[in-house]
Amino acid sequence: MRFGALACGDFRLFTFGNCLSLVGTWVQRIGTGWLAWESSHSSVWLGLLAFADLFPTVLLAPIAGVMADRCDKRRVILYCQFVAMATAVLQAGLILSHANSMEALFAVTLMSGIASALCQPARLSWISTLVPPGKLASAVAINSLCFNLARFVGPALAGAMLLKLDPSALFLLNALSYATFIVVILRIPPAAPRSTEKIPPSPWLREATEGLRYLVSDAPLRATFLILTASAVCIRGIPDLAPAIAGEMLRRGSQGFASLVAAAGAGAIAGGVWCSGRDATKPLARLIERHVMAASLGTLALALTHDFRLAAALFFTMGFSIVVTGIGAQTLIHLSVPQALRGRVLALYGMVYRGGPALSALWLGACAPLWGLRLALGVGALLCMVAYGVTTIRVCAGARRQDPPAQ
Repeated sequence: MRFGALACGDFRLFTFGNCLSLVGTWVQRIGTGWLAWESSHSSVWLGLLAFADLFPTVLLAPIAGVMADRCDKRRVILYCQFVAMATAVLQAGLILSHANSMEALFAVTLMSGIASALCQPARLSWISTLVPPGKLASAVAINSLCFNLARFVGPALAGAMLLKLDPSALFLLNALSYATFIVVILRIPPAAPRSTEKIPPSPWLREATEGLRYLVSDAPLRATFLILTASAVCIRGIPDLAPAIAGEMLRRGSQGFASLVAAAGAGAIAGGVWCSGRDATKPLARLIERHVMAASLGTLALALTHDFRLAAALFFTMGFSIVVTGIGAQTLIHLSVPQALRGRVLALYGMVYRGGPALSALWLGACAPLWGLRLALGVGALLCMVAYGVTTIRVCAGARRQDPPAQ
């Protein structure tokens, strides 16, 4: 049943608080960017702030994964929400006291990014404890749908607030969203211990690499991750280039940019809704592969088209396929990875999910002045298809080697 996971009371509470927290996070991100631009008019500072928000996820993913697997996930999320709430209140206080500076804004953003990085694997892996296995696919789809809705509700709300209120209001609103999420988490009872057997301690570096070792040893999961990584690095940064695509390629300016972003967002929401009602018994690896190929073909078609309506339709298609691959990957991890390693593998997924698009936007944006934007997009699409083809051939070859010889 579509949205069937919402029948579970604990997950319904989690979804309510998570949605509010995500909206608040996006409100603060817009406020941070606006405050930085108003204070410095420097694109360098904008890049540094984006780095401070993103890089902790890449750097701390192994540690965060171990925390999600070895510690109480509920407690990890609570501590991280308290820290994030404190950073939002601190930044609001700096603005109201006229003590704000770019260095302080960078430090606050870095602390918030660290809290988010440490929280993400626990937040993702906790879902599987709130719903029965039969409703897990629906729960992951709903969680992704909340994230994509927040990406549009948050900036729209932030824009309206900036017209009427001081920027500090955006940070205070985010602090309130964190406080609400904390109250919601406290209302969800702790999970019962999985086992009374004490887990022997081991060096954190060894534990941090166990998730990677498991991923490398599982051929189907390894192939899926390789395809997802290729997609993230080659084409996932395209939405970040929407201003250039609308202005340089399609000659539509800011109105065209807004339309392309809206089309991608509508596709993402449609993908989340579709996944929430999908039959969970159908194979996930093939679903991921098909939609990675669909996003690659859409990118190649975008590089060739001059028609704005077709470009908007392609953005919708890419938004749909990108979200479906993300939901499929999370569901596959929840269903196929042992509980004791799930947080660490989800941490690796989060690193690819957040770091890959940033790297994609970086190299595509750097190549566009040299080759032209259309050629850069085309190269990205072709590289993704080649990676898909090579990975698929190797998986098929490995499967043939494992087949028993004919009698």
